[in-house]
Amino acid sequence: SEVAACHSEHGMYPIEYLDSIDYFTKGTVCAHCGWVTKREMRILANHGAHAVHCPVSNQKLATGGTLSYPAMKEAGVDVRLGTDGAASNNSLDMRADAKSASLIQRHDHWDATILPPTEAWQLATKGSNDWVTWSLDEISMRPRGIGDRRLLANLLYSTAKCLDVWVDGNCLRRDGITLTLDESQISSELETAVAEYYDGINPPQR
Repeated sequence: SEVAACHSEHGMYPIEYLDSIDYFTKGTVCAHCGWVTKREMRILANHGAHAVHCPVSNQKLATGGTLSYPAMKEAGVDVRLGTDGAASNNSLDMRADAKSASLIQRHDHWDATILPPTEAWQLATKGSNDWVTWSLDEISMRPRGIGDRRLLANLLYSTAKCLDVWVDGNCLRRDGITLTLDESQISSELETAVAEYYDGINPPQR
């Protein structure tokens, strides 16, 4: 309805209208992009804008349109992966969203080769540091990485829980417990904040 309203009022689709008012700069982030024409895709590509695919949010909200990864890729648009907000995603799990992105693209286009694990992982990690992995069960001096399709397929499609996280030699998470944050305190503060919020919008009747 938003797309139709924009076209009805301005005679242009949203991205066309934004282009007409010189809204875009290099690096502009456009979320969802579920109802986008090929002309709009070319506009995004020409400006070096990013299209962020939010598949879980789109499915939960039943937006009816899904970003077309093959068409965006053909137009030269830089596509990335996003979760959208907590209210429309809940888990905010990038690996789960990468899996969902891959599956929904294949389903929508009737093609099981679209968005393979290597590309889905790249969408989820663009702009971040490089990563390597080692198998602790096999002694080898050669790290595993994005070229290992079986490893990536397991990381994306199994979405098993990540128990330990190390950054710059520091253990941030061990056995599924975050060491850098007091989760019980955060939970308590959240409960208080939510209660205060609902008290504010639903004051007690006198």
